[in-house]
Amino acid sequence: MSFTEVNIRPACQNDAAFIAEMMYLSMGSLADYLFENARKPVVALIENLVTRNAGRFGSEIAFVAEAEGKPQGVLVSCMGARLDALNLAILPHVFPVMGATSALRFLWRGYRLPGGVEAQKDEYYVSNIGVYSFAQGRGVGSRLLAYAEQQARASRLEKCSLIVSLHNDNAHRLYQKTGYQIVETVHDKNENLGYHRMVKIIERDTN
Repeated sequence: MSFTEVNIRPACQNDAAFIAEMMYLSMGSLADYLFENARKPVVALIENLVTRNAGRFGSEIAFVAEAEGKPQGVLVSCMGARLDALNLAILPHVFPVMGATSALRFLWRGYRLPGGVEAQKDEYYVSNIGVYSFAQGRGVGSRLLAYAEQQARASRLEKCSLIVSLHNDNAHRLYQKTGYQIVETVHDKNENLGYHRMVKIIERDTN
């Protein structure tokens, strides 16, 4: 049964632990790959980056969905035109958070990820959507996607885009159901790194 009401608000620093947990949930095996052999648990590293507002890991571009008085999910999103700058903004933070060796490994693996452009400049990019397992299927994910569309319209963009793992069937079904279409499929010898890039054309706000 869907929640009666889902409210979405901008994230704040106090949400860092929850954002990190939802980011890790949404990234899945990609997070384990990027942060492999780091000196701390992956969620703890992501929380550190969120606390430092580290580029695409920052709370500045995160939104929290609340229902029944509790946080249930997180959206991390931005204009596609900002993505390169947000990626670069991670650099000053990964070394103090991870240590030199782990940070260099993280950056090298990120650089070598398969595929081309993650998001086009005329798109609003959904970087992460994470919803607690017990809240899945209750309208939180759909509400977060709708909120991303609102942000796109506010930014005068007519497309939303995202990337989904080839093996994340539940998320893939949700995105298709809400109007996203596959525009690119990327395969890799590491099957956990393959993905679909999906785009949705959104209706203009006529008001």
